[in-house]
Amino acid sequence: MNISNYRNYLVFLILFGVGIFYRAYNANFEDYWLDEIFGFWVSDPKLNLEQTLDRSFNTGYGLNLLFDFILRYFYLLFDYVPEYGRYFTVIISSLSIPLLALLSYQIDKSKSYLLSTFLISHSWYLISYAQEVRSYSLGYLLSLASLILFIFLLKIERERLILKYLLLILSLLINLLGLINHIFFGIVILAQFLFLLNFFNDKNKIKFLAINFIILAFVYIILMYPFLIKNLSSNSFWISQVKISFFIDYFFPRFFGSKIMGFLYLFILIFLIIKSKELIIKSKSLNQLLFILLISAYIFPLIYGLIKIPILIDRYIIFVITPILLLISILIFKQKNKLKFFLIIIICSATFINNYIELFERKNSKPEFNKSLNEIFKNPKGKIQILTNDENTREWVLNYLQNIQYSKYENFEYFDYKATINQEFFWSICYLPLNSFNCEQNLINTNYKKIILKEFFLIQTTLFKKKE
Repeated sequence: MNISNYRNYLVFLILFGVGIFYRAYNANFEDYWLDEIFGFWVSDPKLNLEQTLDRSFNTGYGLNLLFDFILRYFYLLFDYVPEYGRYFTVIISSLSIPLLALLSYQIDKSKSYLLSTFLISHSWYLISYAQEVRSYSLGYLLSLASLILFIFLLKIERERLILKYLLLILSLLINLLGLINHIFFGIVILAQFLFLLNFFNDKNKIKFLAINFIILAFVYIILMYPFLIKNLSSNSFWISQVKISFFIDYFFPRFFGSKIMGFLYLFILIFLIIKSKELIIKSKSLNQLLFILLISAYIFPLIYGLIKIPILIDRYIIFVITPILLLISILIFKQKNKLKFFLIIIICSATFINNYIELFERKNSKPEFNKSLNEIFKNPKGKIQILTNDENTREWVLNYLQNIQYSKYENFEYFDYKATINQEFFWSICYLPLNSFNCEQNLINTNYKKIILKEFFLIQTTLFKKKE
């Protein structure tokens, strides 16, 4: 190995380590919010397979089935503790770093993969989802694996039939898992199919990969038919139609941490695409595959939103981070030296400063359950009431609280908020969004007085004492 290659590998390993640090540092800085609490309830390892599927399909529409299923075995292996779930997503997100570097090198065999590694290691959007126990980090990892295998299949020689079929089966499996994880993964597959049209004159190649897509569609429909019918027949969804501002920023401020960072990345990307358009429109150019994926991620959800209901939201197209980062990295390295170094310095320094601010001046944005339980821990009088607006959410929150830092809070007792209260003291934990930000209980206030009232972010904790 020559000195130059050794240095490149050393730089890559340092950047990889920095990316892991960003994802692992303060992974449990915030407590779970409702989506994570629900997923924690679904992935309970004490349940059998039928119960897990029942919770996923009947309550959660099967949206995070794959992720919750894998997470169930992670908890079974280590322990059913919410804090461990965050380490699971940290691991998954960290694995995306070398995969993006490999994909970058597949497309452009230059040092641009080091810039790609820097950008994904410092991608605050991916870091933030590495610290949420939801399916998006897994979906992103699978999208990278899908693109890598697709390019391998495009480049593999006809003579290597055994390897070709092994990669085909692996590609089929990865794509199937990606689709089960989230239906928007279909956009990644569709972008591959559209790029495949470049090879229309190579009938053997196009037939081989087209058959893969057909088999995938057939197997997915069989496995997920109830899920598809349930969701495609829905005429309402919680997502609102995109605003006019979307057509100015395309979620870039969300992707890159602030309006300044978002517009910086967007401007550089548009500038590079226009300046290097011949590298994108060139037939069979893998840069074109990235561009197709970039456009498809936005246009197909927008079309569906116009035809039926709005479905476009930033986290559903998390895989669009890949073409953004790779097009920027690869096309920067196609520029003349002065412009190349200028762009590298600008984007790297701005990204690093933004990450420093996000990491070390981070503000809490989720319900502070731990602080609430710590307040009770200091004055453990009576049982605990969990105040929510329905039985389902109460069950999810109760399951979460009974397992959070279990050894510390294992002696806490909970009672049904509808039950008759006949005790001198009791605590009430009110999750504000689930109670329309109103924690008052008229019947309780008639018979009890408030001794301690503590406000935390999205949580109100109250100690009640029976009136004389």
